[in-house]
This record gives sequence, C-alpha cells and structure tokens, in this order.
Amino acid sequence: MELVISEKVQARRRLMRRAAFICALAFGLLPVLLFFFPYVDFNFGGQQYSLSGLTVLTASGMRVATHGGSALVGLPVLMRAAVVAAPVFGLVGAALLVMKKVVPAAVAYALCAVMPVVSILNSAEIRTDVVGLGITRVSIAYDWGMLLVLILGLAAALFAMGLRGVERLAESIFLVFACVSVGSVFFIMLYMVVTGAPAIWQAGVADFLFGAEWDLGNEQYGTLALTLSSICATAGSVILGVPVGLLTAVFLAEVAHKNLANIVRPAVELLAGIPSVIYGFFGMMVIVPAIRDFPPFHGKTIGLSLLAVILVLAIMVLPTIISTAETAMRAVPASYREASLALGATPVATIFKVTVPAARSGILSGVILGVGRAIGETMAVLMVAGNLAQMPSLLGAVRLMTSGIAVDINYATAAQRPMLFGIGLLLFIFIMIVNISFTYISRKGVQMDVK
Repeated sequence: MELVISEKVQARRRLMRRAAFICALAFGLLPVLLFFFPYVDFNFGGQQYSLSGLTVLTASGMRVATHGGSALVGLPVLMRAAVVAAPVFGLVGAALLVMKKVVPAAVAYALCAVMPVVSILNSAEIRTDVVGLGITRVSIAYDWGMLLVLILGLAAALFAMGLRGVERLAESIFLVFACVSVGSVFFIMLYMVVTGAPAIWQAGVADFLFGAEWDLGNEQYGTLALTLSSICATAGSVILGVPVGLLTAVFLAEVAHKNLANIVRPAVELLAGIPSVIYGFFGMMVIVPAIRDFPPFHGKTIGLSLLAVILVLAIMVLPTIISTAETAMRAVPASYREASLALGATPVATIFKVTVPAARSGILSGVILGVGRAIGETMAVLMVAGNLAQMPSLLGAVRLMTSGIAVDINYATAAQRPMLFGIGLLLFIFIMIVNISFTYISRKGVQMDVK
C-alpha cells in the first residue's frame, strides 16, 4: 500500500515538473512575440505615437511639430537596448531550459522581466527633450505588451526554479530579493555613468572638475566650488557631530541610569524622524540669525553661510551616529569590562580603553552612515547655504553639489540638464570613495585587534 502511494506521489511530482517546464518555456518565448506588439504610447501636445518593440529598435526617432517647425526627438540608447534585450533573454532562457540549465535559465528570465523597468526609467529622457522644445502637455502610457513582458518574465523565472523543488524554489526567491539591493545600486551607477559621463566629457574633464565658475545660463560648468563646499560642509559636520554623538552613545550605553536612558533614547530617535525641511527651517530662523548677530561676526556675514550648513548638518548626523555607536557598545561582551575592572582600571578608563576600541567597527559604521547623510542632504542645506556658487569661506554663502542640482533642475534646458547629471555622477563617486575608505579603515582596525 505504501509503495502504491509513493508511486502516486512520484507520478504527481513528475506531472507538476512537466507542467512547470512547459509553462516556463512558453512564458519565456512569449516576449519574443510581444516584441511586435505596442509597447508604449506617447502624446506630445495632441500628437500621438504608438511604438512597438520593433519600432523602438528601428526608428530614428519621432518627428514632433513645434511652433517653429518640427524636430526629431530621439529614443534613448538604453531604452532601445532594453527593448531588444527582453526577447533575447527570453530566447536564451528557453534554450538554457531545454539544455536543463535551470538556474541560468531562471536568471535569464529574470533579466527579461527587468528590461521593461529599464525602458520605463529611460523614457523620462524623452519627456525632458520634448519639454525642451516648448511642448508642455506630454504624457507617456505603457501598453499591455510591456506589462506582459514583465509578468511573464517573472513567472517563467519562478516556474524554472520550481523544477528544482519547493525548498530550492524558496531559497532562490530569497536570493533574488537579496540581489535586488545590489542590482539597484548597479543600475543607479550605470544610469549615472551613461547619463553624466558624456556631459562631463562634452564640457571637458579638466574644466568640469577644476573650473571655478558654475553658471548654466552662460554655459560655465566648473564644479570645483561646489565640490569644495560639499567637502568642507561634510568634514565640518563630522568634526562637530562625531565627538558629540560618540560621547552621547557612551553616556547611554555605559553611564546613564536605566530610567534616564529610557528618556534620552526616545528623544534621540525622535531627532532622527524630524523631516529635513524642519531642520532647514530651524536653521534659517534660529542658527542663521544667531550667526549674523554674533558679535565677532557682526557685519561680516548675512548668516546664510558655510558655518550655518555645518551646524545644521552636525545636528542631523547625531541620531545616526548615536544609535549605531550605542548598539555597537552594548554588543561588547560584559567579560571585557569585568576583566578590565578586575585588573584595576577605572570605569572611565575601561570605557575608552576597552569598550570603545572593541566597538570600533560598529562606531565607524555609524560615522559612515552619518557622512552619507551629510553629503546627500539637500533641503536643509538649500535653506541655510545662501546658494552662491563661489569658493567656500566659513562666513560666506556657498552652494553644495546637492543644492546646485536642486536649484538648477527646474530651469535647465534639455541641453543643460545632462550637466546636472554630471554633478550627480561626481557626487556618487565622492560618496563611494568615502564609504570604501571608511570600510577599509574599519577592516584594518579589526585585523589589528585580531593580531
């Protein structure tokens, strides 16, 4: 009887695998057919354009009537590549599935599903180009063909992984979601490079990086003043914020009574939840007048200055540094403290000679997150910096890279907007260098502790 049941179970499993194989194969091949159906519809001031995947690949662009005649609006290269890549990945996945390469086939199907998202993101460039021609009524609608490619690609990937069994399917789903963050970073990096690098090259790498003048209206694209202002503001906020944040974390983790810590800790967490615009408003209404009316600075500054930016950012990075550093210090084993105290060290010496060095990796992680918050902040900086693109001075108005993008993005023409993407690429590289540097220092510190 048990043998008969086992055979029935095995037959049912074989049937389910065969059905999963057929579904994966069919769903992977359908994007090839959908390539010839409408993908996206454009409406430029009443002018309708319906493009299939084949049209997106072969058309030189869309002829748009303007007030002064007509203009050809080109299709982004990445959009063309993504539209072609979807059926190609579908075919590759089907071929690999027939060859019983299940995992590579599932990866190919997943890439097929991602391609419509890439196309959608790149279609924003078309909107920018059309608006630059003076046409304000622009709408972009995505047809069912593109939506089906996304759904069928994901379904084919799941069915392909289902051939390996339920447990392997679950593991693969977890892996896919874990890779989403890495893929997001890679895609953002790719998009910034593809969009920003040509603009930097067009302006001249040396002129773009080391030019002192930034003025979109006069086609002056030097970012040195913006870069130095961002570096000075970030460094100043870290110099002020890290000691305060670290000592506050020490107080909460090692010194404060439990009841007092339970009062201070929610206040710190609340500080992390305050919107950036509130920080900017506080800086504009309190910090800026205080700097302007401070006796040594009276008559030398209007208050909107690099110093105001540093003070606001120093406050903003505190919650991140405090929370991360406190968590790291609480994770230090109690035996470390007990051994230090048993050897005759005072509680303060134990904190700074044992606990803090043992938690160094976590503390540096908090500093990294704080630096990232300071570098990328826009709204608060925009409200207190003064927004003058000039070389930084402590009491002078400055413009940071983030605020430079925010100020000019609404006024830049289609030809000027890539220069702002160039600033974004420069900012992205700056953040990556900072993160890699801190990570390297943290790992070196851990290795020295082990030795």
